[in-house]
Amino acid sequence: MFSDEAHFHLSGFVNKQNCRIWANENPRVIVEKLMHPQRVTVWCGLWAGGVIGPYFFENEFGQAVTVNGVRYREMISDFL
Repeated sequence: MFSDEAHFHLSGFVNKQNCRIWANENPRVIVEKLMHPQRVTVWCGLWAGGVIGPYFFENEFGQAVTVNGVRYREMISDFL
């Protein structure tokens, strides 16, 4: 089984850390953004029998929460 989490920013921000731009002009542009943008964390698992998930880390009100050891253990015992 293989599993992983991914963060999806609700503002449409995409992490372009691995993108490289080759151009004749300087492509540097200053873009202001929030220090802690809203995002949702999603977990998914893969195994020989198919896909497990997705599982959204949310509180009882449906708001995205930070993943920590306690929440991860709850997801494994309740969802998985």
